[in-house]
Amino acid sequence: MQDTSIGAVVLIAVVAIVIVGMFVLLWVRDKGRADEVSADRGRTEPAPVRTRSRSAREGAADEPPHVSRERRQ
Repeated sequence: MQDTSIGAVVLIAVVAIVIVGMFVLLWVRDKGRADEVSADRGRTEPAPVRTRSRSAREGAADEPPHVSRERRQ
């Protein structure tokens, strides 16, 4: 009976070590990606706004909207 409980304790310890190891591995990998993204200065700069002149905007409500992405249904 004592062998069974020792085996269970060893199994639980091994599973706990594997879970903690995977957590640390994934956390370190994610932290590296987050640091890489935060160092990217281009991500925080606003995108340039495309505008048309006043004369080009006259009657623009009658034009169909400009679609920049493919529509999926």
